[in-house]
Amino acid sequence: MIAAPNRIQIWSSQLAANDFPPVCAMTGRTAQTWRKFNFQTPPGWAYALLFLIVLGGLGLIIFAIVVYLISEKASGHLPLTFKARNRLRIVIWTVLLLLPVGFALFIAGAALGSGTDSATSGIGALMSWLGALAVVAFFVAALTRGMWGPRGKVSPAQPGYTDKLVELRNVHPNFVAAVQQMHAARLAQSTSST
Repeated sequence: MIAAPNRIQIWSSQLAANDFPPVCAMTGRTAQTWRKFNFQTPPGWAYALLFLIVLGGLGLIIFAIVVYLISEKASGHLPLTFKARNRLRIVIWTVLLLLPVGFALFIAGAALGSGTDSATSGIGALMSWLGALAVVAFFVAALTRGMWGPRGKVSPAQPGYTDKLVELRNVHPNFVAAVQQMHAARLAQSTSST
């Protein structure tokens, strides 16, 4: 398996079986819990479908559905500390809340901005700008999601194999070293038993 300081290739079956040493994938400390991760990687040609966004919201929904359907997928649990799991949970929920809060602010701002009172119109304009900013922040955070937790690139199964390769990225070097050590020990055990 290929490894770099913050990435390592594993089999999707290893991810599905939660077959990892008890080292936190985010902090490198002794793991205290496990958290499920779902990774998906669309083929490179899928981005040619970005033209669907011209259709507006419906195009964006169609694009998201098509990309989901054609993506290579793998899921399983990775070891984490309680602190890393909680930090990840807070970031994810904050990002998810940006979208509905942004739309609510934008709609409320538009309703207030249509009034005749200049103070109310000013507050409405401010709320609309804050709503738009929250929606933009949601999309930026969604696009940079790999910066705040482990991410995985799933490759299709190679000819002659039934299992997919998953390259775990943005993981701690101690986690990478522990997985490499586990793989080496299993390889040594299998070669000594034959």
